[in-house]
Amino acid sequence: MLTIAHASRPAARRGNVLILFAVLLTSLIGMVAFAIDTGYIALTKTKLQATADAAALAGAVATAAPPGEPQNAAAVRAEVRRYVELNTSGLTVLDEDVRLVRYTPTAEPGDRLSASSSAAQPANAVQVTLRRDALANNPLRLFFAPVIGTNSASLAATATAYIGSAGGVTAGAPLLPYTMHIDYYHAAAGLTGLGQSAITVADAFTVDPTTLRVSPGSDGVMEVVLFGDRQHAPGNFGSLDIGSSQNGTSELERQVYSGPTPGDFANPDFATNVGADGSLQVPFSTTGDTGLSGSVKTALEAIAGKPRIIPLYDTVSGSGNGAVYHLVEFAGVVVTKVDFNGSPKRVWVQPAFVVSNKVSPVTTGKAATGVYTPPKLVIP
Repeated sequence: MLTIAHASRPAARRGNVLILFAVLLTSLIGMVAFAIDTGYIALTKTKLQATADAAALAGAVATAAPPGEPQNAAAVRAEVRRYVELNTSGLTVLDEDVRLVRYTPTAEPGDRLSASSSAAQPANAVQVTLRRDALANNPLRLFFAPVIGTNSASLAATATAYIGSAGGVTAGAPLLPYTMHIDYYHAAAGLTGLGQSAITVADAFTVDPTTLRVSPGSDGVMEVVLFGDRQHAPGNFGSLDIGSSQNGTSELERQVYSGPTPGDFANPDFATNVGADGSLQVPFSTTGDTGLSGSVKTALEAIAGKPRIIPLYDTVSGSGNGAVYHLVEFAGVVVTKVDFNGSPKRVWVQPAFVVSNKVSPVTTGKAATGVYTPPKLVIP
């Protein structure tokens, strides 16, 4: 009788899959935990960097004081902290982590920052460092890393922002179609040694930096009258031809509100003053007109308190519609009072700083006084 032998089955090993699953599950949990903590660190660092960027940009703008006024480091730090709070509530910012520095864009990387050493070379940049470490705000506590002995992570983010002086203006800049003598502006700005001892200035108006509203009272910035009853004093006695030499009231009103247009710069009467890059640079000469139209009063009143750019002249030849002004500087102003009752009509202005994306950076020419390009993040 034929006997068929059957192969014996190996004995079953119960629990092998369970052990393998446990080993793999531990590794999987470890990887998930690592991914969660790593993502949490990355998210927190990104938010910290964005907050530092915003605070540095705001701080750079705050370094721009009205012409003739001292730079206020405490106000800059306060503005940095304000923007930090707006972006990430509750963060402490150390004084030493807000550095007011001088930025030189033409220097080699790594050598572009230096200490601000004098009023003539004030800070034009702010470097902000935000921390989550033992020095401030405590290290970031982690979720799963304590299992491997790491309870927290120390984080820091640094941003540097720079605000540059303007050299020229482009179409669309808030450029007033009026001018004033450079000595009168400098007298209001408190700049000495320019022979303007007989120029009358006063501090009778306050411009709120937030609302831009003008009200009676002292704010520490002097006003000077733009127009007077004597030729050449205290400034101008008419308007500037920025565009057509036959500009009328409607054109002046438009430029008071919105500045010159590309068409104004391209006008054959004016185009020779505009550079190849499309910007208007000093020095240049242009003609002027006499008088102030009553309808311009409304436009000037409407822009009171709002920063504007004004060209400053040093010499003028001719008179009336034949006057030719030699313009040597751009400067920032705000209109504080308009009074067209009686004769002469008067407009008061005070020095101010203007930040505009319609100005060009200064290169080798004359830097504008109180006029700046928008702040930007930079590499030190």
